[in-house]
Amino acid sequence: NSMKKLIATLMTAATLTFGVSATTFAAPQATTATTATVAYINTQVILSSYPGIENIAKEISDKQIALQNSFNEQAKTLDEQARQDLQVKLNKELAEFENSKMEPVQKAIGKAIEKVAKANKVDSIVNSNMMVFGGKDLTDEVVKSLK
Repeated sequence: NSMKKLIATLMTAATLTFGVSATTFAAPQATTATTATVAYINTQVILSSYPGIENIAKEISDKQIALQNSFNEQAKTLDEQARQDLQVKLNKELAEFENSKMEPVQKAIGKAIEKVAKANKVDSIVNSNMMVFGGKDLTDEVVKSLK
């Protein structure tokens, strides 16, 4: 259950990352609005389909547990301020570890999105939860591109 929570958390973080940076992957804008093509992707499906994501999530979960155990052990002999300082230090260590594991995943997904966009002659790709009407779903093509 904690693994499912962690994967959900990673997906949320990646969705936020890709939601903000989706325009980074967009091809140059078409010169006229009538020729612009828009597609959408479901970043949660893409991330959960990423090869090895469950192993990455387990590594992050294991690191989180190890740091929590370390905190519990060290905190026994610390005053409140030292406990807070230790918690900040360990949270930073966990965030850096998580980033080191997720950054290559985000880069690979970004490249796959760009490749699929170019192959489909798409000018812009948005996250599926942002699409109100129209567009073409490229989720499956991005997932296939990552395998």
